Amino acid sequence: MNKRDFYTGLVFLLFTGAIFVLILRSPTFGDSPGPGPFFFPAIVALLLAGLSLILLIKGARPSEGGSAAVQRKRMLGRIIWIVAWSAIYGATIEPLGYLLSTGGVTFALLAYFNRGWIFNVVFSLVTPVSIYILFDTLLKAPLPKGILGP
Repeated sequence: MNKRDFYTGLVFLLFTGAIFVLILRSPTFGDSPGPGPFFFPAIVALLLAGLSLILLIKGARPSEGGSAAVQRKRMLGRIIWIVAWSAIYGATIEPLGYLLSTGGVTFALLAYFNRGWIFNVVFSLVTPVSIYILFDTLLKAPLPKGILGP
């Protein structure tokens, strides 16, 4: 049993429950004919609840073998990789635009964590384009165009 994962999942599940209580007690919940102001927070809370349950279940399973020092070193390497690419993303989103910077960073992160190149390329192309269509086209929330746009 991995106690850290178990308790982290439990704490996040409790936070998610508190978020749902706040959303349901909100005076504007259900007053608007469209999705309303709490649609996005409710979706995020639902996603967080699912991920918390996965972490809770993973933490309840018996621990894998391997030394704690090796696991810490591997985790530190992952954290450094994610932080570095997040900084690169923040620096490139305006000059390169949303599509290029998001696709590149998504591919870099997937290449580090996942060795299936076809999946990495397809996911790195489909995800930014679908999010761009959702926000820029459907929701009319402009995203940085960078070198691809005017």
